[in-house]
Amino acid sequence: MQRSLLIFLALSLSSCAYYFGNGWQRSFKKIPKTEYPRFSDRPARITDELLQTHPLVLEMAETELVQPSQKAKTTSPRILLAKLVAHKDVKAVNEFLLNSTPWGNSGTSGFLNPKGDYDFTTILLSAILFRFENDTALLWPQTADHIAQNLLIEEGGKPHTKTPRTLRIMKDTENHILMTNISQYLKNQWFQEHGNTDERFNNRVNGMEQFLLDNLEELQQTGQYEFNSKPYEGYTISALLVLHAYAHSAEMKEKVAQTLDNMVWEYLQTSDGFRKNSPFRRRMERANGTSLADNASTSMFQTWYLEQEQGVFDPKVIAENHHQAFSALVFDYRPPTEIWRSDDTERMVLIGHGKGSSPEIYSRGKGWMLSAGGFQRGETSQIVARPIVLMLNDEAAELSECFHIDGKGKWTKWNNTGVHHRFAVGRSAGHVPSTFQVVDTLGNWKLYEAGSDLRIVTYSSNNFGLIFLPESPISLAEIAKLNPDPTKGIFNSSVESQVHFELNSPKGKWVITVVNGEKTNRKTDTWPRVVVNRLSN
Repeated sequence: MQRSLLIFLALSLSSCAYYFGNGWQRSFKKIPKTEYPRFSDRPARITDELLQTHPLVLEMAETELVQPSQKAKTTSPRILLAKLVAHKDVKAVNEFLLNSTPWGNSGTSGFLNPKGDYDFTTILLSAILFRFENDTALLWPQTADHIAQNLLIEEGGKPHTKTPRTLRIMKDTENHILMTNISQYLKNQWFQEHGNTDERFNNRVNGMEQFLLDNLEELQQTGQYEFNSKPYEGYTISALLVLHAYAHSAEMKEKVAQTLDNMVWEYLQTSDGFRKNSPFRRRMERANGTSLADNASTSMFQTWYLEQEQGVFDPKVIAENHHQAFSALVFDYRPPTEIWRSDDTERMVLIGHGKGSSPEIYSRGKGWMLSAGGFQRGETSQIVARPIVLMLNDEAAELSECFHIDGKGKWTKWNNTGVHHRFAVGRSAGHVPSTFQVVDTLGNWKLYEAGSDLRIVTYSSNNFGLIFLPESPISLAEIAKLNPDPTKGIFNSSVESQVHFELNSPKGKWVITVVNGEKTNRKTDTWPRVVVNRLSN
């Protein structure tokens, strides 16, 4: 009976990555903790004066106001914030807010909670409340009072962690947990700092401070459950940006900054030129997407990079997710300066996402990156597997513009983890972009050149594709001699170097089985969060 109820609840709210119990978090207690790098020098954001006329702010500020609602949950509050940052339509914004009422309730929406998602609005209303608290010309005192007293609906010391109306069986998703509880934390902070001495508004006494600190510590250990999520990773990051900007606790600010630093550093290990093609969790209907720039993190982190390099920049450079780029621009957090330092060292990057998830696997060097596509772990996992992709130092922005290998059949059946150093293999003939002309061919082997110093070797046959990037010049005849039949599961990049692989590996296991005589750790659920193995150039 209980199992049937759980299945019913999951299917009723199938658009989100719900999970039960603490098994996923507990799986990380058996995994060595990742020691992320620590940085020191951190730039300040650009000034309020520059923000006031920034093209990205004006793009949002010049948008017509729409009544806050579930449909406009992400756009309406950003428009309000942008208009105040730009000093535009101030009277209209204040009157608009004074005439607003809560349109829903916190937590994930769905069949059982049709009026949910209000926390998408409250997280930005709490930001408006604190950003302009000392500028009564922009945010009228009566408007601020209305936001605090009426529009922010959560208060006190009881954290919200469960999906509403699921008998407290289902955990809510992490973006909702953060948006709801940070809004609650900031409302409590406002009340306490404006004369309310009730201890239920004291975040240190009521437990909200410790709850959020513990949540951030867990996030640093486990990474995001909704990893690479389209679009939810952006709302998780935005919520953290609001907390960092307006929490008056120095300990909280530092903890959030460390968490965001980890996210940026990990992104830079797993992307190339602000392009990313990785497995992701949530919104399986986006499985057919072909853009390499549609991650919200790409738009947000590119915003910080462009600001550091140029100050004020043209937002047209950012391909997608301008509403998330706007959030990155207007709040205070900035990544450490040294985090952007170019890293051309050849390396393998292995990302673990814990029990029942999919790993990320990358091989990269100067001017190229091979990205594995992972695997799904059943529909309720909400994980989307992707093609194996080779990104080069070019302008490719779509999957079709890159060398890539799909899996066999429907993507839900793929195990696309066949990536090792300068090598990728999968159960589908490889795709070659139309801009590349073959330099040499020998049977199923083909050779291409990307500039003067990078050669790309492919082997394609029915239900088999291979990509190899030789470190030094080698002829197809030599490669064919070393590998008379690579479909048998062994690839020799040289006389000394050999990789074994099993293309029919079940989900949960790395396709790569043996490297130079040493067995690999194939159980990807046990992988540390982030491992960067530096290799010789």
